[in-house]
Amino acid sequence: MPDHNTLVTWATPVFFLLIAMEAWTAHRRRLEVYRLADSLTSMACGIWTVTVEVFAKGALLLLFAWVEHQWGLVDFAVDSPWTWVLFFFVLDFLYYWAHRWSHEINFLWGVHVPHHQSEEYNLTTALRQGAFQDTFHWPLYLPMAILGCPAEVFITLLTFSKFYQFWIHTRLIDRVPLIEGILNTPSAHRVHHAINDRYIDRNHGGTLMVWDRLFGTWEAEGEPCVYGVRKAYHRWNPVWAHFDWFADLWRDARRAGVPLDRLRIWLKPTGWRPADVEARDPRPPFVLSAVRRYTDVRGGGWTVLAVVLFVLAAIANNVLLGQGDALSPEVRLVLALDITLLLLAMGWALQSRRG
Repeated sequence: MPDHNTLVTWATPVFFLLIAMEAWTAHRRRLEVYRLADSLTSMACGIWTVTVEVFAKGALLLLFAWVEHQWGLVDFAVDSPWTWVLFFFVLDFLYYWAHRWSHEINFLWGVHVPHHQSEEYNLTTALRQGAFQDTFHWPLYLPMAILGCPAEVFITLLTFSKFYQFWIHTRLIDRVPLIEGILNTPSAHRVHHAINDRYIDRNHGGTLMVWDRLFGTWEAEGEPCVYGVRKAYHRWNPVWAHFDWFADLWRDARRAGVPLDRLRIWLKPTGWRPADVEARDPRPPFVLSAVRRYTDVRGGGWTVLAVVLFVLAAIANNVLLGQGDALSPEVRLVLALDITLLLLAMGWALQSRRG
């Protein structure tokens, strides 16, 4: 069975082909779905995420396998279809709660927020993942190991859950008959990404929508969706995107006058701030009608340079994923550093001097 990195390597050209097809279709329909700077940043976030995960996923998978070996309650056979069916539902249930808590708890929102920062909604948004999200979510999946889920079943189901969610990040597909409200669809997931009042913290399911219906977080698409995050990320830096929310939490924690608040802020509901910090430095209230998409880019030759830097980072990332097992740890670290620097330079090339 192919490992996680191999599956990602195989899937990446397919993802890029589908992105090109969506962009071409949108152009033919004269729909403004893509902006180059936004799409480059989203795809660059994905590249940096899988670069980080080259080092994190292996250790976490070993931990999962060790827990399953030491404390697994049942010895499930990998070649049994019932094993796959059972743990498909278990993983999807745990994914719902990991995802929901990532919208409801400050520090978990920090690892998930990169996925929501884009103010567009297209297939590149699907690649805009949080580099540390799976690391922070890993303890929430360990009940599967205790139940006896084989590690290869777990990582394969988790990977395919993410692959499934790729196609739902589009505005070009309307409601899908028969499966709306049962499986995750573009319509259901557009609601999840929207910052309209009625849509906030809705539709957290991965593959199935039944958990949202059971636990009261289901919302059908109605009014037009406005995308992004309420504390807008107005940068094209795909690396800093993963630290922006944490920097805000750290800043507020340091300024808190009550020592306990310096700890509580990390575990409180998303957006909670110490009262004294909010009083001294209040955030402006969110007004949906005042939302404006971020469009500042340098343009011209800087955009060409940004594209070249992105391509170089993508090539280096492909080498890291495809040949990582044959490379020494030192070479992998150097490749990862090169990718990071290329992506930082890409963001710098895009960033308007006013930004």
